[in-house]
Amino acid sequence: MPAVFRLAGQVYGVLLRLYPRPFQADHAAQMRLTFGDAGRAAYQRGGAGWLAAFWLATVLDLFPSALAEWLRLGGLTMLKSRLIALAGPLTILVGALWLAAALGSRALELRLLSDDTAVGFVAIPFFLSLLPLPLAALGAYLRFAPRAGGLGRLGLALSLGGGAAVLVMVGLSFGLGGAAPSVASGAWVNIAALLCFVALRVGYGLFGVAALRGRLLPRGNALPLLLGLTVILALPFEWFGAPALLPGQWSSPVWHFALSGAAWVLLGLALLRPARAPQPAAAA
Repeated sequence: MPAVFRLAGQVYGVLLRLYPRPFQADHAAQMRLTFGDAGRAAYQRGGAGWLAAFWLATVLDLFPSALAEWLRLGGLTMLKSRLIALAGPLTILVGALWLAAALGSRALELRLLSDDTAVGFVAIPFFLSLLPLPLAALGAYLRFAPRAGGLGRLGLALSLGGGAAVLVMVGLSFGLGGAAPSVASGAWVNIAALLCFVALRVGYGLFGVAALRGRLLPRGNALPLLLGLTVILALPFEWFGAPALLPGQWSSPVWHFALSGAAWVLLGLALLRPARAPQPAAAA
Protein backbone atom coordinates (compact mmCIF):
# COMPACT_ATOMS: atom_id res chain seq x y z
CA MET A 1 0.00 0.00 0.00
CA PRO A 2 2.88 2.54 -0.43
CA ALA A 3 0.98 4.57 -3.05
CA VAL A 4 -1.98 4.94 -0.69
CA PHE A 5 0.18 6.20 2.17
CA ARG A 6 2.10 8.58 -0.09
CA LEU A 7 -1.05 10.12 -1.53
CA ALA A 8 -2.84 10.16 1.83
CA GLY A 9 0.16 11.90 3.41
CA GLN A 10 0.19 14.51 0.64
CA VAL A 11 -3.53 15.18 1.05
CA TYR A 12 -3.14 15.43 4.82
CA GLY A 13 -0.24 17.87 4.38
CA VAL A 14 -2.46 20.07 2.21
CA LEU A 15 -5.28 19.92 4.75
CA LEU A 16 -2.92 21.04 7.52
CA ARG A 17 -2.70 24.37 5.71
CA LEU A 18 -6.22 25.05 6.94
CA TYR A 19 -4.68 25.77 10.34
CA PRO A 20 -3.28 29.25 11.12
CA ARG A 21 0.39 29.73 10.20
CA PRO A 22 1.63 29.93 13.82
CA PHE A 23 -0.09 26.63 14.58
CA GLN A 24 1.42 25.04 11.46
CA ALA A 25 4.90 26.21 12.43
CA ASP A 26 4.60 24.69 15.90
CA HIS A 27 2.72 21.47 15.21
CA ALA A 28 2.44 20.55 11.48
CA ALA A 29 5.65 18.50 11.22
CA GLN A 30 4.84 16.40 14.27
CA MET A 31 1.23 15.96 13.12
CA ARG A 32 2.43 14.60 9.75
CA LEU A 33 4.72 12.12 11.46
CA THR A 34 1.99 11.00 13.84
CA PHE A 35 -0.47 10.67 10.96
CA GLY A 36 1.90 8.44 8.99
CA ASP A 37 2.75 6.21 11.95
CA ALA A 38 -0.87 5.86 13.08
CA GLY A 39 -2.08 5.14 9.53
CA ARG A 40 0.44 2.34 9.04
CA ALA A 41 -0.39 0.91 12.46
CA ALA A 42 -4.11 0.95 11.63
CA TYR A 43 -3.54 -0.86 8.32
CA GLN A 44 -1.24 -3.46 9.87
CA ARG A 45 -3.73 -4.08 12.65
CA GLY A 46 -6.95 -4.44 10.69
CA GLY A 47 -6.35 -3.88 7.00
CA ALA A 48 -8.36 -1.51 4.81
CA GLY A 49 -11.28 -1.34 7.26
CA TRP A 50 -9.14 0.00 10.08
CA LEU A 51 -7.40 2.37 7.67
CA ALA A 52 -10.78 3.73 6.52
CA ALA A 53 -11.90 4.21 10.14
CA PHE A 54 -8.63 6.01 10.95
CA TRP A 55 -9.01 8.32 7.94
CA LEU A 56 -12.63 9.04 8.82
CA ALA A 57 -11.82 9.99 12.42
CA THR A 58 -8.82 12.09 11.38
CA VAL A 59 -10.53 14.11 8.66
CA LEU A 60 -13.77 14.58 10.61
CA ASP A 61 -11.75 16.05 13.49
CA LEU A 62 -9.45 18.22 11.37
CA PHE A 63 -11.96 20.74 10.02
CA PRO A 64 -13.66 21.72 13.34
CA SER A 65 -10.21 21.72 14.98
CA ALA A 66 -8.75 24.10 12.39
CA LEU A 67 -11.80 26.34 12.68
CA ALA A 68 -11.43 26.43 16.47
CA GLU A 69 -7.79 27.53 16.12
CA TRP A 70 -8.76 30.39 13.80
CA LEU A 71 -11.52 31.48 16.15
CA ARG A 72 -9.10 31.32 19.08
CA LEU A 73 -6.80 33.74 17.26
CA GLY A 74 -9.65 36.07 16.38
CA GLY A 75 -8.76 35.97 12.69
CA LEU A 76 -12.19 35.25 11.25
CA THR A 77 -14.32 38.21 12.29
CA MET A 78 -15.19 39.54 8.83
CA LEU A 79 -15.14 36.13 7.14
CA LYS A 80 -17.36 34.75 9.89
CA SER A 81 -20.07 37.32 9.17
CA ARG A 82 -19.95 36.56 5.46
CA LEU A 83 -20.14 32.81 5.96
CA ILE A 84 -23.10 33.18 8.33
CA ALA A 85 -24.87 35.34 5.74
CA LEU A 86 -24.12 32.78 2.99
CA ALA A 87 -25.34 29.77 4.98
CA GLY A 88 -28.93 30.21 3.79
CA PRO A 89 -28.25 30.75 0.06
CA LEU A 90 -25.68 27.93 -0.05
CA THR A 91 -28.06 25.53 1.70
CA ILE A 92 -30.75 26.43 -0.85
CA LEU A 93 -28.26 25.78 -3.66
CA VAL A 94 -27.46 22.32 -2.26
CA GLY A 95 -31.18 21.53 -2.07
CA ALA A 96 -31.82 22.79 -5.62
CA LEU A 97 -29.06 20.54 -6.98
CA TRP A 98 -30.56 17.54 -5.16
CA LEU A 99 -33.97 18.36 -6.62
CA ALA A 100 -32.33 18.43 -10.05
CA ALA A 101 -30.83 15.01 -9.30
CA ALA A 102 -34.34 13.81 -8.39
CA LEU A 103 -35.61 14.88 -11.81
CA GLY A 104 -32.73 13.06 -13.48
CA SER A 105 -33.45 9.95 -11.43
CA ARG A 106 -37.11 10.10 -12.44
CA ALA A 107 -36.13 10.45 -16.10
CA LEU A 108 -33.95 7.37 -15.68
CA GLU A 109 -36.87 5.41 -14.19
CA LEU A 110 -39.24 6.42 -17.00
CA ARG A 111 -36.61 5.81 -19.72
CA LEU A 112 -37.17 9.35 -21.03
CA LEU A 113 -33.44 9.60 -21.80
CA SER A 114 -30.70 7.14 -22.62
CA ASP A 115 -29.19 5.51 -19.55
CA ASP A 116 -25.85 7.33 -19.89
CA THR A 117 -27.52 10.73 -20.31
CA ALA A 118 -29.93 10.17 -17.42
CA VAL A 119 -27.13 9.01 -15.11
CA GLY A 120 -25.29 12.23 -15.96
CA PHE A 121 -28.35 14.26 -14.96
CA VAL A 122 -28.21 12.51 -11.56
CA ALA A 123 -24.47 12.36 -10.95
CA ILE A 124 -23.49 15.86 -12.07
CA PRO A 125 -25.88 17.79 -9.77
CA PHE A 126 -25.09 15.44 -6.89
CA PHE A 127 -21.32 15.86 -7.12
CA LEU A 128 -21.67 19.61 -7.70
CA SER A 129 -23.69 19.82 -4.47
CA LEU A 130 -20.66 18.55 -2.54
CA LEU A 131 -18.82 21.81 -3.28
CA PRO A 132 -21.09 24.33 -1.48
CA LEU A 133 -22.13 21.82 1.19
CA PRO A 134 -19.14 22.28 3.56
CA LEU A 135 -19.44 26.08 3.37
CA ALA A 136 -23.16 25.89 4.12
CA ALA A 137 -22.44 23.66 7.13
CA LEU A 138 -19.65 26.01 8.24
CA GLY A 139 -21.99 29.00 8.15
CA ALA A 140 -24.53 27.14 10.28
CA TYR A 141 -21.78 26.08 12.71
CA LEU A 142 -20.57 29.66 13.16
CA ARG A 143 -24.08 30.96 13.66
CA PHE A 144 -25.48 28.40 16.08
CA ALA A 145 -22.58 26.67 17.88
CA PRO A 146 -22.29 29.27 20.67
CA ARG A 147 -25.85 28.60 21.85
CA ALA A 148 -26.58 25.09 20.59
CA GLY A 149 -25.53 23.19 23.72
CA GLY A 150 -23.35 20.07 23.76
CA LEU A 151 -25.61 17.94 21.54
CA GLY A 152 -26.14 20.73 19.05
CA ARG A 153 -22.42 21.52 18.82
CA LEU A 154 -21.67 17.83 18.27
CA GLY A 155 -24.23 17.72 15.47
CA LEU A 156 -22.91 20.91 13.87
CA ALA A 157 -19.33 19.60 14.09
CA LEU A 158 -20.36 16.29 12.49
CA SER A 159 -22.20 18.05 9.66
CA LEU A 160 -19.22 20.35 9.06
CA GLY A 161 -16.60 17.62 9.32
CA GLY A 162 -18.68 15.13 7.33
CA GLY A 163 -19.43 17.62 4.54
CA ALA A 164 -15.78 18.64 4.18
CA ALA A 165 -14.46 15.09 4.58
CA VAL A 166 -16.74 13.55 1.96
CA LEU A 167 -15.44 16.12 -0.53
CA VAL A 168 -11.86 15.21 0.40
CA MET A 169 -12.57 11.49 0.12
CA VAL A 170 -14.20 11.83 -3.30
CA GLY A 171 -11.22 13.89 -4.47
CA LEU A 172 -8.86 11.28 -3.04
CA SER A 173 -10.76 8.54 -4.89
CA PHE A 174 -10.43 10.41 -8.20
CA GLY A 175 -6.76 11.07 -7.45
CA LEU A 176 -6.09 7.41 -6.78
CA GLY A 177 -7.90 6.53 -9.98
CA GLY A 178 -5.33 8.55 -11.92
CA ALA A 179 -2.22 7.93 -9.82
CA ALA A 180 -2.74 4.35 -8.66
CA PRO A 181 -5.62 2.58 -10.43
CA SER A 182 -4.84 -0.75 -8.77
CA VAL A 183 -5.15 0.87 -5.35
CA ALA A 184 -8.27 2.78 -6.35
CA SER A 185 -10.02 -0.53 -7.04
CA GLY A 186 -9.95 -1.16 -3.29
CA ALA A 187 -13.07 -0.10 -1.43
CA TRP A 188 -11.56 1.52 1.68
CA VAL A 189 -11.60 5.12 0.39
CA ASN A 190 -15.16 4.67 -0.92
CA ILE A 191 -16.31 3.24 2.40
CA ALA A 192 -14.69 6.20 4.17
CA ALA A 193 -16.54 8.61 1.86
CA LEU A 194 -19.81 6.80 2.57
CA LEU A 195 -19.26 6.99 6.34
CA CYS A 196 -18.50 10.72 6.06
CA PHE A 197 -21.73 11.14 4.10
CA VAL A 198 -23.67 9.35 6.83
CA ALA A 199 -21.92 11.41 9.54
CA LEU A 200 -23.01 14.58 7.74
CA ARG A 201 -26.67 13.55 7.84
CA VAL A 202 -26.50 12.27 11.42
CA GLY A 203 -24.99 15.62 12.38
CA TYR A 204 -27.95 17.49 10.95
CA GLY A 205 -30.25 15.17 12.90
CA LEU A 206 -28.48 15.84 16.21
CA PHE A 207 -28.53 19.57 15.57
CA GLY A 208 -32.23 19.25 14.78
CA VAL A 209 -32.90 17.71 18.19
CA ALA A 210 -31.07 20.63 19.83
CA ALA A 211 -32.95 23.12 17.65
CA LEU A 212 -36.30 21.68 18.74
CA ARG A 213 -35.27 21.82 22.39
CA GLY A 214 -33.89 25.35 22.32
CA ARG A 215 -35.86 26.86 19.42
CA LEU A 216 -32.59 27.90 17.81
CA LEU A 217 -33.88 28.68 14.32
CA PRO A 218 -36.00 31.71 13.46
CA ARG A 219 -38.54 29.20 12.08
CA GLY A 220 -38.71 25.55 11.07
CA ASN A 221 -36.82 24.07 14.01
CA ALA A 222 -37.82 20.55 12.90
CA LEU A 223 -36.16 20.93 9.48
CA PRO A 224 -32.60 19.87 10.47
CA LEU A 225 -34.01 16.77 12.15
CA LEU A 226 -36.09 15.98 9.05
CA LEU A 227 -33.00 16.38 6.89
CA GLY A 228 -31.05 14.07 9.19
CA LEU A 229 -33.75 11.42 9.10
CA THR A 230 -33.62 11.26 5.30
CA VAL A 231 -30.37 9.31 5.75
CA ILE A 232 -32.65 6.28 6.22
CA LEU A 233 -33.72 6.63 2.59
CA ALA A 234 -30.05 6.53 1.50
CA LEU A 235 -29.12 3.26 3.19
CA PRO A 236 -30.32 0.82 0.46
CA PHE A 237 -28.15 2.41 -2.26
CA GLU A 238 -24.53 2.19 -3.33
CA TRP A 239 -22.71 5.50 -2.76
CA PHE A 240 -19.24 6.44 -4.05
CA GLY A 241 -18.69 2.84 -5.15
CA ALA A 242 -19.20 1.50 -1.62
CA PRO A 243 -21.82 -1.20 -0.99
CA ALA A 244 -25.22 -0.36 0.46
CA LEU A 245 -25.30 -0.17 4.25
CA LEU A 246 -28.78 -1.71 4.38
CA PRO A 247 -29.66 -3.59 1.19
CA GLY A 248 -33.32 -3.47 0.28
CA GLN A 249 -35.86 -2.26 -2.26
CA TRP A 250 -38.04 -0.16 0.04
CA SER A 251 -36.53 3.22 -0.88
CA SER A 252 -36.61 5.01 -4.22
CA PRO A 253 -33.71 7.24 -5.39
CA VAL A 254 -36.28 9.74 -6.63
CA TRP A 255 -37.87 10.10 -3.19
CA HIS A 256 -34.50 10.22 -1.49
CA PHE A 257 -33.22 13.06 -3.66
CA ALA A 258 -36.56 14.88 -3.69
CA LEU A 259 -37.22 14.79 0.07
CA SER A 260 -33.61 15.57 0.97
CA GLY A 261 -33.48 18.41 -1.55
CA ALA A 262 -36.77 19.87 -0.33
CA ALA A 263 -35.55 19.71 3.29
CA TRP A 264 -32.33 21.51 2.35
CA VAL A 265 -34.21 24.22 0.44
CA LEU A 266 -36.66 24.81 3.31
CA LEU A 267 -33.82 24.86 5.84
CA GLY A 268 -31.98 27.40 3.68
CA LEU A 269 -35.07 29.60 3.54
CA ALA A 270 -35.29 29.43 7.34
CA LEU A 271 -31.63 30.41 7.63
CA LEU A 272 -32.28 33.52 5.52
CA ARG A 273 -34.35 34.96 8.35
CA PRO A 274 -32.51 36.89 11.08
CA ALA A 275 -32.23 35.39 14.53
CA ARG A 276 -34.87 36.32 17.03
CA ALA A 277 -33.97 39.20 19.27
CA PRO A 278 -34.03 38.35 22.99
CA GLN A 279 -37.35 39.21 24.55
CA PRO A 280 -37.27 41.63 27.52
CA ALA A 281 -38.44 40.26 30.81
CA ALA A 282 -41.92 41.29 31.88
CA ALA A 283 -42.09 44.02 34.53
CA ALA A 284 -42.93 42.86 37.98
